[in-house]
Amino acid sequence: MNQRRVTTSLLLALGLSSGALAQTSGGVLRAGMQADPVGLDPHVTQATSTRNQLENVYDTLVAFDSRGRIVPSLATRWTASPNGLTWTFTLRPGVRFHNGRALEASDVVYSINRIKNPATRSPRSGDFELVRSVAAPNRTTVVMTLSRPFSPLLSKLAFSLNVIVPREAAATLNTRPVGTGPFTFVEYVPQTRMVLRKNPNFWGRDARGGRLPYLDGITFTYLPDPTARVTALRANTVDWIEYVPSTDVKTLQANPQVAVLGGPSANYRALFLNVAQKPLDDPRVRRAMAYAVNNQEIVDVALLGTGGLPSRGTPIPEGNFYAVTDPNYGRPNLERARALLREAGYPNGFTLDLKVTSTYDFLRTPAEILQAQLAQVGIRVNITALEWSVYLPDILKKNYTATILGESGQGDPDDYLYTPFASDSGGNLTNFRDAQIDRLLDQGRQTSGAEARRTIYAQVQRRLVDLSPMVFLFSSTQYEAASRRVQGYQHFPNTSYLGLRTTWLR
Repeated sequence: MNQRRVTTSLLLALGLSSGALAQTSGGVLRAGMQADPVGLDPHVTQATSTRNQLENVYDTLVAFDSRGRIVPSLATRWTASPNGLTWTFTLRPGVRFHNGRALEASDVVYSINRIKNPATRSPRSGDFELVRSVAAPNRTTVVMTLSRPFSPLLSKLAFSLNVIVPREAAATLNTRPVGTGPFTFVEYVPQTRMVLRKNPNFWGRDARGGRLPYLDGITFTYLPDPTARVTALRANTVDWIEYVPSTDVKTLQANPQVAVLGGPSANYRALFLNVAQKPLDDPRVRRAMAYAVNNQEIVDVALLGTGGLPSRGTPIPEGNFYAVTDPNYGRPNLERARALLREAGYPNGFTLDLKVTSTYDFLRTPAEILQAQLAQVGIRVNITALEWSVYLPDILKKNYTATILGESGQGDPDDYLYTPFASDSGGNLTNFRDAQIDRLLDQGRQTSGAEARRTIYAQVQRRLVDLSPMVFLFSSTQYEAASRRVQGYQHFPNTSYLGLRTTWLR
């Protein structure tokens, strides 16, 4: 691996522009959110709702910009040894935690080791399993030594729940988050609000050298009903909303008082199958289910044609360099599905319990369409819908037979494939195990060349179609909407809300 050195300004680092209009400081952004956070400890949670509400309280060592490039954050530069086993990071000077203490290299050591520690039970412990040691030779230098080359290392460090925390605050992070980000945590009232306040000592600067953030604070309020979020925006009781429902994208785009931002995202949605439960332990049954599903119908009916793009046999969004698509995937072959069910010993089908969340419409509305599609091959689907804060802990305990859920990639194919499908991954929610896929995923992590990695990950994707631990439904589109007084916000395709760092109100 060639030695690499990266350094740049904050603004370029985060891919945030200052905009054509003059910024104004002050004001509290009122943000309408779909769901409460599920846990406040960033190293322990797996919830996107937590990530989106806390990623501006914390910082990562490196970050993704709005184009998916790795850029500096708490580390201003880094180098990798020629053999790829030693990575050296230089920390940004003058950074302080919200408790007033200066950031030191030992905090990075502690944070990475905390995620790695089995006792923490982090779902992302596998992100750093090849990090043999993390050391702080001085207060501003961090050295990571790997047991094997690990191409996705920077991508894992940039994931916005793999944040740097102060050791002394770790015991209370689940009730009082403490980071280095542009906003400090004030309070969280379940099912009501989370309040963040401007960090006057934030290290970030805009293109003119002015201090970030511009906002005095953010108040997240919880409006799980999508119609209620849109109504609140129109009534000016909130300034900004997430997850614009498919039913309202076009009407809001036509509203001159509203800006709609977004498009294809790094999320994919799938029918997760718990392969530890019969009859889903048989890959023939799972493949039969895939043959019965019509992805285009799900997008057209459940998402009104605007909420996603039909999957074509890969969790990686179509058009991505690493995506390998199957032109026949998602196009039903009911005869083949029935033949596989007969071969597996289920000529009359079976009953399937499908657990979904009532909170996110894009995870709930496909359920009844899937119910009708699977009925065509004799699979009788019973649907149970639960509120997100009840549903997600159940799923994380693998207390389900089938569910509709999503995963987020960030900037590396490993994000899409290792976390959900590797046998020993903390994010493997389907109990899926396959020695060949494990071997290929390990090869992909140790290979640096893009073309060589593409060949490896193509094999993984084709085998996932054959074994079908998930039935891939669609890659998401995701939209935020804001009143015209909200300026400077930038949509990130990886579903991050780092764009709030340069948001201001006019």
